[in-house]
Amino acid sequence: MTNQDAPIIQMKTFPREDGSLSLWDHPSFSSYKTTPKTAHRPTTSLMDSISYTSRWNQDFYQDRLTILKVIGDAICANENQLRRYMALAGFTSSQTSTHIRYLRDRGFVDRHKCFIADYLDDEGQPISLKNPAPITLGIGGWYLMNHFYSGQFFAKPDMWFQQNGSAAIQRYVALNEIRCAGIEAQFITNWRWYPMVGSSVHTKKPFALMQLGQLTEEYDERSYMLIERAQMSQKFIEFLRTRLEEYRKIYQEFGYLKVAGVDKEAEVRVILSVSSFLVAKALHNNIGLHKYPFDVWVLVDEWFDTGEPEAITTAFAMPNVANDVTQLQRIRLNT
Repeated sequence: MTNQDAPIIQMKTFPREDGSLSLWDHPSFSSYKTTPKTAHRPTTSLMDSISYTSRWNQDFYQDRLTILKVIGDAICANENQLRRYMALAGFTSSQTSTHIRYLRDRGFVDRHKCFIADYLDDEGQPISLKNPAPITLGIGGWYLMNHFYSGQFFAKPDMWFQQNGSAAIQRYVALNEIRCAGIEAQFITNWRWYPMVGSSVHTKKPFALMQLGQLTEEYDERSYMLIERAQMSQKFIEFLRTRLEEYRKIYQEFGYLKVAGVDKEAEVRVILSVSSFLVAKALHNNIGLHKYPFDVWVLVDEWFDTGEPEAITTAFAMPNVANDVTQLQRIRLNT
């Protein structure tokens, strides 16, 4: 397909420095659940799931439950991220992939095919992508995790088939790259999806909260980051302006950013997760990230999703005032 044949995306885009658009922030991204080519015998009830696990070889039992819990905790992660998560527990990439295939054949997990909807091949079919496919809990896995970890949140399998399900897959994979890279770099010590903020359960929750730093008997230095995600497929400037104003109201009411489970003396910043530095600059130019009574930083995908060790510690930028001009300055975290 030539550039002349490529359709025009009818929205303003903010590419990376190399001119590309991030897969996990592409406005024409779409996805759908795929069915295994092998005999597919999905579990459809709690009793069915428990019956399957009772027949598992004991050498595999705990490993498979561990993988299901990791997938449940991640909500949606691609297979590359899951291999990296499991490597921290001593699994090889081959072991992780083998278990995922088995669990998928029996409906414990689902795999999603990704493509860029507006781009077609010579036969008029959507161009599929070679990136590792996103994995989510299937019906059997959802029942099993709720059985063993009652009270914890696990995304229902039908969540991804609803309106904006593809956009949700993009958000979770993008945020799991932050989570995974931070764990690998050993500077994220805790992660929570949708923490409660303010004083009302009806207040819209942030996408995630990550805790940085160390906690030992001799050393206590912790800071927290509330994370929101910008997506080119939405009116992200208006969305994040509204979210920052909601945080401002919380700050004005309490004198700090009140987050459930976080001490009021703790350092809490708001982090805007973006795919490219151009997105970050558009946010700052239109909103003014320096105008808030709390720190607002950006975390840029293209600066850290290169696979380089600890690259994420240099992927943040903060507003900096110099000569009466405020610009975003790239910084290195002191970890």
